[in-house]
Amino acid sequence: MRLYGFGSNASGQLGIGHTEDTSLPQLCQLAGYQEWPSPIKSIKGGGNHTLVLLESGQLFVSGCIKDDRAGLAISTDSVTTFSEIPASAFDDSKVKLCSALWEASVIVTNDNDVYAFGFGSKGELGSGNMVKGLTRRLERFCPEGERIVDLSSSISHTVTVLSNGEVYGWGNGRKGQLGVPAETVWRPRKIQNLPFQVVRAVCGREFSYLVGPPEHGRHMILGSDKWKIRSEAPSSKSGWAHVAASWSSLFSLCISGKLYAWGRNDHGQLGPDKQQTGLLHVVAGSEHVMALTESGAVLVWGWGEHGNCGLGIDGQGDVKGQSNEISSSHFETSHKITGIAAGCATSFVWTEANYLEPG
Repeated sequence: MRLYGFGSNASGQLGIGHTEDTSLPQLCQLAGYQEWPSPIKSIKGGGNHTLVLLESGQLFVSGCIKDDRAGLAISTDSVTTFSEIPASAFDDSKVKLCSALWEASVIVTNDNDVYAFGFGSKGELGSGNMVKGLTRRLERFCPEGERIVDLSSSISHTVTVLSNGEVYGWGNGRKGQLGVPAETVWRPRKIQNLPFQVVRAVCGREFSYLVGPPEHGRHMILGSDKWKIRSEAPSSKSGWAHVAASWSSLFSLCISGKLYAWGRNDHGQLGPDKQQTGLLHVVAGSEHVMALTESGAVLVWGWGEHGNCGLGIDGQGDVKGQSNEISSSHFETSHKITGIAAGCATSFVWTEANYLEPG
């Protein structure tokens, strides 16, 4: 398996061994291993740090690690290669979910314990009115017999979804993105009076998007209506396969491969066509979007000032009214693309060896 990164890199958050921005995918480097010890499960990007979670439950970080924002307790402000966070940071448990805020990180273990670490003055750590601290386990809020099945964070708030359809959140809730009352939520708080069981959640800068099972089509947006993120949302959205949120836009990819998008579009965030087709997967960064097509191509559009949309941006640093295709020539010819991820002006693609059946 190979992981490639491009885009913003002032703190080494791409994990490519230096701190220069790049518009071309470069091979990410791994400290202490010759190769990734397990397939990638997810990648999450904070303000200047990136988390890579493996299927094995191992967690890696690159970029700014000030204020212990990634649980890597070493005496340096940043790392430029992906370094493993020791399991001792999570009481020797395996990690199943992770998310990144601007200057903090949240992880969920297989035991459904939640840990937060880093810096945040608006409740980001979920441990009362603390603003920074070493890795600490939050008070347990998941009821006995239930599991945490989803986790999402934006700049300063986090939501979790439980197996019973309940949602808990903490952090900056002053726009109502964590339910009522609209206020800073210092510890995990249940979002009350949800009209359906939630199975998936994604967070934007001032909103939370909650969706029910794909066959039902029920969804709701909590928080600000800036960029008409709530008022222009479709009344229902059944048959979804993936959902994603940038800071100010929402994306729903249907099982059919059609993508629906709404919200902010001044940088071309909604793509060349608000109902694109032929897509397998979609992810959203701060203000840019990546898609993997049915033919195996990687498309990128939106705000690309730092190189996170590849080459071919306009004078304002945008890919607007079109999409850029990231050339396969940047990746090993014997590999196929198996995953994409987007963070704060960062983009990632990973590939695996393409083993062909003998013919």
